[in-house]
Amino acid sequence: MTTQAEKPLETYESAKPMNLEPGIYPSSVGNIEEINGTFGLQWRFEFTINEYPDEAPWAWATAKLGTKTKLYKWASTLLGRPLAIGEKLTRAQLIGLPCNVIIKEVPDAERDSGFKRYVDDILGVKKAAAKAKADTPLDDKCFCGKPVSCYTANGVGLCEEHGKEVPDNS
Repeated sequence: MTTQAEKPLETYESAKPMNLEPGIYPSSVGNIEEINGTFGLQWRFEFTINEYPDEAPWAWATAKLGTKTKLYKWASTLLGRPLAIGEKLTRAQLIGLPCNVIIKEVPDAERDSGFKRYVDDILGVKKAAAKAKADTPLDDKCFCGKPVSCYTANGVGLCEEHGKEVPDNS
């Protein structure tokens, strides 16, 4: 039995389902929390989706900056350049930077809907104007590594396969 007044816990909705359909969404980094969890120190990225301000999808990245880590890849994508060996990085340097968030869906028997949606990856933001011209050679790579065959309105280069996932709003 404790002698101090115990602070009551408040009920909250765990793992609120995402209402976004699978696809690629223009967004920015809304916040990054540093959390010491089960798998060590993590950065929890929360994204602000431009067209859906009520949605705030998030994803974890281990707080390690090795050149093959998710955090290194995402930081390099957000900054638009590879990080130099020995370079220091803070969360504040990434908050507010634009990106494109890839939302995917997988089956999940534990959810009422039968599936869960999650942030799979992020893509950098490119200037679409120069790439959109028909005479511009498409020598970039899609996020999957295949050659780019088209660009979205916000400058994301996609291969033939992934270009089908994004509706043409032009």
